[in-house]
Order: sequence, then C-alpha cells, then structure tokens
Amino acid sequence: MADNDMIMIGGVRISFPHLFQRPIINGEEGKCGAALMLDPEKHAKAIAQIEEGISALCKEKLKGRKLPSDKLCLRDGADKGRTEYEGYQILSANSKGKPLVIGGDGSTVISSEEDSPIYAGCYVNAKVRLWAQDNKFGKRINSELVAVQFFKDGEPLDGSYVSAEDAMSGFGGIDGANDNEDGDDFLAA
Repeated sequence: MADNDMIMIGGVRISFPHLFQRPIINGEEGKCGAALMLDPEKHAKAIAQIEEGISALCKEKLKGRKLPSDKLCLRDGADKGRTEYEGYQILSANSKGKPLVIGGDGSTVISSEEDSPIYAGCYVNAKVRLWAQDNKFGKRINSELVAVQFFKDGEPLDGSYVSAEDAMSGFGGIDGANDNEDGDDFLAA
C-alpha cells in the first residue's frame, strides 16, 4: 500500500469528533480527528481494505514486524473499554492539522464548528489514509482523517447534541411589548 492511498468509508458513526480545534486531554493538547465506529457487516469491505493496508505497511515500512493491537489504528470496540463501542471495529483517525469538513453538496467546505452539522453519534462519510510510524515514539500503524462529510443523524453518544429544531421548539414570535418583564408567563407554557 502506498502512503498516499486513501480509503473511503461511507455511512460510519463518528465518536469524539474534534474537527476544528485540537482538544485538551489530561492537560495536554491533542490532535484533531475522531473515532469511527465501523459495523463489521455493513463496513466489511472498508475493514478488509484497512486490514490489508495495515498488513502492507507492516511489511513495507516496518520490515514485516507484527504489532500488538494497541499499536494499530483499527481495534475491536471491546478493547476500547466503552460500552457504546461493543460490536464495532473502531478506527482512530487523527490529523496533523484540521481535516477537511465537507458540506452535504460534496463541494462546500465547512470552516467552523458552529456551521458543522457533525456531532458525536451522527453518521458521516470519511476519507482516511493509513501510515506507518517508526520513530523515537515507537512503531505503530496510524490513520489520518483526511476529510469528513455529514451523512445522517444518529443517536447522540454524549447526550449533549440538540438540533436547531429541538432547541427552537416552544418559542413563538414576539408580538409587541411584553407586559410581564420577568418572563414568568413564558415558563408557565
């Protein structure tokens, strides 16, 4: 597998999407990226491509060395210690900078988190690139999140996502001056 080969994964659930800002993890700056939750049946072709790519990179770049699972970007969800990952293969995909976030039309670039429809638990189309690490930090096979596109809504993983429609529900138009400046009537509705 050449270093520039890309793998497309369609309709995959996303977890921990850090697409626009590097997260702070345990007091240290992390990388932009996400965890992609691949269904073993639905994403069998993509999983096979990833496994073939990992194998090829181990052979070509790491002199045939077999790496333990914790040094690979694709792992069984049960190994990650999160109940929502059970039954999935988890691809950890990070990016040196920000990955490209693409709009639903396939040609618009989304440049801010405020404009992005992507949240933990939704489904995305993703493009990743595998690469071999062999440096002072160790030997690993990593995955770079090159680009991501919102595909469809899903059950939020962290419970914090609220769609604009749900957030706006219950609000009405303002008709003239409000007689009750405290807004208590609003809360009674």
